[in-house]
Amino acid sequence: MPRTRLRGTVMSQSSIDFPKRKTGRTQIKSLQPKERTCEVIKVLPTPLSPQSKLLPLSPRKRLGDDNLCNIQNTTQCSPPKQSKKENCMQNTPSPKGRRLLFAVNEVAAGNLSPAKSGQNENLPSPLRRGQETPSSSKQPFRPSGSSVCTKLFKQDSTCYQQAKQAFSTAVPDRMLAREGETAAIRQFLKEHISGTKPGSLYISGAPGTGKTACFRRILQDSKNELAGCRTIFINCMSLRSSQGVFHVIADGLAEDGKEALAGKDITRKLEKQLTAEGPMVLLVLDEMDQLDSKGQDVLYTVFEWPWLSHSRMVLVGIANALDFTDRILPRLQARPKCKPQLLNFPPYTKDQIATILQERLKQVSGEQVLDNAAIQFCARKVSAVSGDARKALDVCRRAVEIVESDVRSQTLLKPLSECKSPTKASPVSLVPKRVSLPHISRVISDVYGDRMTSSNSGGADDSFPLQQKLLVCTLLMMTRQSKVKEVTLGKLHEAYSKVCRKQQVPAVGQSECLSLSSLLESRGILGLKKSKEARLTKICLKIEERDVEHSLKDKALVGNILHGGLA
Repeated sequence: MPRTRLRGTVMSQSSIDFPKRKTGRTQIKSLQPKERTCEVIKVLPTPLSPQSKLLPLSPRKRLGDDNLCNIQNTTQCSPPKQSKKENCMQNTPSPKGRRLLFAVNEVAAGNLSPAKSGQNENLPSPLRRGQETPSSSKQPFRPSGSSVCTKLFKQDSTCYQQAKQAFSTAVPDRMLAREGETAAIRQFLKEHISGTKPGSLYISGAPGTGKTACFRRILQDSKNELAGCRTIFINCMSLRSSQGVFHVIADGLAEDGKEALAGKDITRKLEKQLTAEGPMVLLVLDEMDQLDSKGQDVLYTVFEWPWLSHSRMVLVGIANALDFTDRILPRLQARPKCKPQLLNFPPYTKDQIATILQERLKQVSGEQVLDNAAIQFCARKVSAVSGDARKALDVCRRAVEIVESDVRSQTLLKPLSECKSPTKASPVSLVPKRVSLPHISRVISDVYGDRMTSSNSGGADDSFPLQQKLLVCTLLMMTRQSKVKEVTLGKLHEAYSKVCRKQQVPAVGQSECLSLSSLLESRGILGLKKSKEARLTKICLKIEERDVEHSLKDKALVGNILHGGLA
């Protein structure tokens, strides 16, 4: 009986309901089934004592308005911070930027009805309360209104690419400052090719004076007139030996389906072929002085071909030396028939070089990339040493590359509306930075040396630059002192540098010294015998000592240099 009472006591104690604290989970269970169908789980805030409201919860427990963690101004969430789940819950993106939209947000926006969401209309939504999402505090606040999107971009460098292409040394569409020479070549081809009359022409001029470019331009423009003629163009610099020119000519004369001539007697076979019936043959030998051989047999043979009986060859030779045929081929003087016609290309003047550069710049659309002062400076510097138009183009192209590199390394922050690609209405973009005089001066100083100086001003002196005068006077002193007619380029440059230091004039480098010598060779003042190594090139004086002062037209300077000597 006592055991039974004990059991009854235990049973009566287990039926007593002790007070329990309500939690969020019990509250959710107590909600109506219709409210639990919402995808978003709502946690109702529990009443807290005034003392507990002063202390916010830890960051991972911040869920409502009563924990002092809400921020009044809602801000956008950074796009990279959005999770896949949150992005899937978006219905329509905000016109002012990308925002995180939850299911409760859609209810506040009116996309979902409170009945579907299971949310009470009387309870404020997170958007109405100003509650922010956990990842929305990263983005800076943007005021309401039209937003301006900016972008960091690199400046457009299309104008510089067009300028570099315009300053290339390719054959131009029109040869400037060479109208007289072009007309002479056209007349020669018309007389001998169209008139089926054999003949020969020798074109001379310093490097970069437009000899080869001019002739190639004429060949391209005269394709219809030369359609019935077989043209063979050979650059003698590409030949391994001077005898190799005969094999190249044989390949050019070989007809389709037939083997080219070969064997020991290839020259005799070529003579028979050139004197047989057939179309006219135009043979162009560029850098003809490279065919120099023992006894000059190759050159003599080639120059005699146009004058063979029943010959159908027209020969055009191109080289630097003005007196090449008189000095290298003296036997041609004994046979006036075999002597070729002569055509000399003088060096470009500063005005002609400036005109060429300005004409090339017209190919660049938009504003001018080079300043006019930079063009004039480049033309004056280059014409003072060699008059080489290719060198002027090279200087400008390098200067454009420097400016383009500076512009590409810079970035600008502009609105997206200004960063768009140019439209048809405005296809040309402004030049970000022009090539000015300091850029040209920097290229001349780095690549060619700042030692390029212009000639003394005044009258006829302008046609003979100062550096050429110094070089000729140095060679004259060396021939007097050592009593030799030929000196190497290396020794000449050493003596020339000493003379320049005495006269307090900056000297040019060895490569520029060779260019000066080639220019003087084209004028008939110096003679050159080229070698594989530039410093071993032999240079000799072609005029008498008494004619030096008259040719240079500067008795005071020449007398001062010769009086000072080399010591």
